Amino acid sequence: MLYKFRLPAFRAFYLLGFVLFASTHPVYSQQPTPYTSFKPGGEWLDTDGKHIDCHGGNIIYVDSLKTYYWYGEHRGVPRGASCYSSKDLYNWKNEGAVLEKGTIETFERPKVVYDATKDQYVMWFHFDGNRYTLAELGVAVSKSPTGPFVVQHHERPNGHESRDIGMYVDPETKKAYIGYAADHTNRTIRMVELSGDYLSTTTNDVDIEAHCEGPGILKKKGTYYLLTSGCSGWTPNPATYYTATNILGPYTKQGNPFVGDAGNNSFNSQPCYIFKIPGYRDAYLYMGDRWNGGGRPDSQYVFLPITITEDGKMELHWYKEWDLSMFTPEREKR
Repeated sequence: MLYKFRLPAFRAFYLLGFVLFASTHPVYSQQPTPYTSFKPGGEWLDTDGKHIDCHGGNIIYVDSLKTYYWYGEHRGVPRGASCYSSKDLYNWKNEGAVLEKGTIETFERPKVVYDATKDQYVMWFHFDGNRYTLAELGVAVSKSPTGPFVVQHHERPNGHESRDIGMYVDPETKKAYIGYAADHTNRTIRMVELSGDYLSTTTNDVDIEAHCEGPGILKKKGTYYLLTSGCSGWTPNPATYYTATNILGPYTKQGNPFVGDAGNNSFNSQPCYIFKIPGYRDAYLYMGDRWNGGGRPDSQYVFLPITITEDGKMELHWYKEWDLSMFTPEREKR
């Protein structure tokens, strides 16, 4: 009789304790509330509720899959390149490490382009040793946007040192170009055209004569805009942009496009890519990294809209929160 009395009492006490614990210790779901906007520099979790670890990379859109793919440095374990997929640019699914750096001592700034002729994805990246003395371009390929990517070769383009890289693909000609910080601790930016299959560099390689790194490129109304950061390691600095009527230059220095930048540090970020968002008119997305003094897995991202004014000036304004409604949708073809 005593045994039968204590068992229900224990259950009631246990249930009461659980209720009290749950009321003061909320249970977090693995899947966070879906995002409906960008919050530059804020916490950004993937669909599993984990911090997005995808730095210094780029975004492509695969029309046949109606999916965006974001590639970048995976600075956690394993080190290498990570890939995330999304249908709306706000919510990202972790597709895992698509290239493990293995014996590569320094793997940075991966950029991916799709080659329709061979139906494969090509990744270019900064390939280096632990003292940044190799200064090479590396290339890897995959038949799937989610990898795995297999390294093909690595070398100095036309004999020039190469560190931070950016990429631009002309939407009309499909020609691809890499802007790379070159020669003697990034003394200049060079621009090199890639081969038709994107697997090698050509001799069409010019010196832009700009002491900077982190290049991002866009084109509007026949003018190319080259956005760069200064050379200050992990510390952010005021950006500079240049313009030209030919992607290979000559380029003219224009100034700092970050408007109202009180810290004079590109809103505490460094550019890594400019993504032209499909389906919208003149929708240019600035992709920046907030390194916080070092390349850690939990470094944040600063995504902002880029404006090209009526008189041809590039401007970036700070928004604590914004969404794609800022852009004008393109009219659907009948």
